[in-house]
Amino acid sequence: MPIPVRDTFDSDRADLKIQVTDDGSRTLVRTGTSDSFHSGCGALSETEHVYIQNSGVLDRLRHRRPTRVLEVGLGTAMGLIATLSHAIDHDCELEYVAVETDWVSASIVRMLRPYQWTKHHVLVDRFLAYRDSLSTAVAPGSYPWTFDSKRRVRIEIVDVLRWKPKDTRPFDAIYFDPFCPENAPELWTPDCFKHMRSLIDSGGSLTTYSCSRPVRDALEAGGWNVTRVPGPAGGKREVLVANPGEPSPL
Repeated sequence: MPIPVRDTFDSDRADLKIQVTDDGSRTLVRTGTSDSFHSGCGALSETEHVYIQNSGVLDRLRHRRPTRVLEVGLGTAMGLIATLSHAIDHDCELEYVAVETDWVSASIVRMLRPYQWTKHHVLVDRFLAYRDSLSTAVAPGSYPWTFDSKRRVRIEIVDVLRWKPKDTRPFDAIYFDPFCPENAPELWTPDCFKHMRSLIDSGGSLTTYSCSRPVRDALEAGGWNVTRVPGPAGGKREVLVANPGEPSPL
């Protein structure tokens, strides 16, 4: 089936365009490429299904279990806002760490209509105000932001392959959401997935939109047990959930 033509228009960066996805939510695409920050079949639908639901994070928040999430690829911050929104809904503690190399400006996020991502508009207001307080091009470093006493965020501007978190507590979930293997091959290797494996709790999950055979092989080589599960309605037929396998013997 051919890829449908979807409406796009300019952002305030020449290298990024706004795309209206099939569920009405907006995402970004790199100008002149097929690199999209989310599925054109539905940016918010993909985020909710592939990451928040498949990872077990939504279930943890519903049961008010304190949760630590690592996102590889902050992108538009849709995953961050949507996850925080669920944590507020269920009055649950959440620590959210996102690793990114190119943190888009608040002005671009505003063009994506982020108030559609959550009913908690104060959450969007405060996040955008925090991003506005920083320079448009954010230098490498660690940027903490606290929404309230129960919800804390840290944005790490760094190459994830070189990132060594100071806080060694394991994460309950990893949203693995970099650009596709063809355009960011260094992030889809056994070595990268071994690094991810060292950061996860024994009962945690890594979720990703890619379900290709090379990605499954790389995950397994990195110490993960991999399962194909149904993708979001109207989107990819299958996506991946990975759970940590037994550590390799020394």
